[in-house]
Formats: sequence, structure tokens, C-alpha cells
Amino acid sequence: GIDIMLVLDLSWSMMAVDMAPPGEKITRFEIADEVLGDFIQKRPNDRIGLVVFSGVPYLASPLTLNHEWLKENLGRMHIGTIGDLGTAIGDAVAVAAKRLKSVPNSKSKVIILLTDGDNNRGEIEPLPAAQLAAAVGAKIYSIGIGIEKPCYLPAFDPATGKLKPDANGNLTPTLLLQPANYSVLGKISELSHGNFYRATNRRELLNIYNQIDQLEKTEVKLKRYSTYEPLFQWPLLAALAALALEITLGNTRYRRVP
Repeated sequence: GIDIMLVLDLSWSMMAVDMAPPGEKITRFEIADEVLGDFIQKRPNDRIGLVVFSGVPYLASPLTLNHEWLKENLGRMHIGTIGDLGTAIGDAVAVAAKRLKSVPNSKSKVIILLTDGDNNRGEIEPLPAAQLAAAVGAKIYSIGIGIEKPCYLPAFDPATGKLKPDANGNLTPTLLLQPANYSVLGKISELSHGNFYRATNRRELLNIYNQIDQLEKTEVKLKRYSTYEPLFQWPLLAALAALALEITLGNTRYRRVP
């Protein structure tokens, strides 16, 4: 298996419902949570950890093969879990990179970053964080989610992460959210030899995680094959030695009786 750190944005903008099918009230976070659970299920042999972040990063799970425990911890997360508002992408990537650095003899190290915002908090900028990840041998797959147009943040309860519809069941718009500038995500992935993706609905996000799943399975297979050493010379040498021995004995007192 390989070592994967999932890095998930828990900023308030993840409560937007712009990625939901018409007539449904599904938030960006709910879609991401479902797709992440599906991805974890497909990688039973990998150690997977989880960093969530808003204004600060939080290690929700260290690298583990106990994926049921990992999914339980993911299930405890919601928008509002982290009280510090903002989007600290650089700090979150740095925490994930440091976790991967501590893993000896890793076949492959991967960070999968999912965010819907611009870095506006934290002590480490995204590009130096990506350089740190590259230095520890980790590649970053970054995913920017959300529609490329302004949308409203619906009213919700930060204590529970649940939407707060009005008496008629309609969502109450609050802040107007601007689409993020995702160019920095492309640079993060480029610096660390990973890929950048965009998702504007659940199907696209699911396809992205499926692509990453296949890419990493292929990468591990290639590495496994490339480490094989040709050992044919040893049986060949043994056969030649046996042949030489037989020729030598054949010309001595051990010659076969006719």
C-alpha cells in the first residue's frame, strides 16, 4: 500500500449548495464527505490520514489502516467544527507533509487537497508548503470545487453544521460568496509533480477521485515492476558450472562405465 493524507476544507463556504442537483439542498461539504468515504473504501491496503482545516489545520486522523475508525472520525467533522474562520491551505498542506515525512520506507506519498477557497489565513503560504511536500517525496493532487460564479452562503448552525431553512423549508441566503481563484492550486500540484482538478458537481468530483485512485494504483504497480532485478544469470551460471563439472569428471576416473 501507499501513504495518503486527505486534506479537507471545513471553511464556512463549504455550506454552499451550488453543486447540488436542481431542487436539492446538498452542501459542498456533504458531497465531498460522501465521495471521500467512497475513496477510502476503495483503498483497503493503504495507510490513510485526514487533516481538516478552516482558519487553522486540525489532524482528524493520523495515517492508519483502520479505515472504519478513519471514517468515523470523518463523520464527526462538520462545518463549524473548527472555530477559527478562514482558509489556511498552506498550513494544512504543511501538516500533511510533516506527517508523511515521518513515515519510513514508504512506497509512495500522496496528499489529496480539496478546497473551495483562496488561502487567506495561516503562517505558511501554499507554494512553500508545496515545496515542503515535494522535499519529503509527496505529490499533491489538488481539487477546487464550486461553480465559477457568485453564490450565497445559506444560513446554517455552526454548532451542528446543519442548514437552517425557514418555515416554508426554503434556504435563507446570507453572505455572497465569490468564486475562488484556483490558479494557486495548479501551481501547488505542479511544484509537487501532482495534478490539479476542478469539480462543479458530485459526478465530476467522484470521477476525479476515481482517476486519482487509478493513477496511484498504476504508479505503485510500475514502481513494483521497476524494482524487480533480473536473476536469470544465477541459474544460468549454476547450469554452466554443472556442465563444466560433468566434462571434468567425464575425463577422469569418474568417467561413466560404457
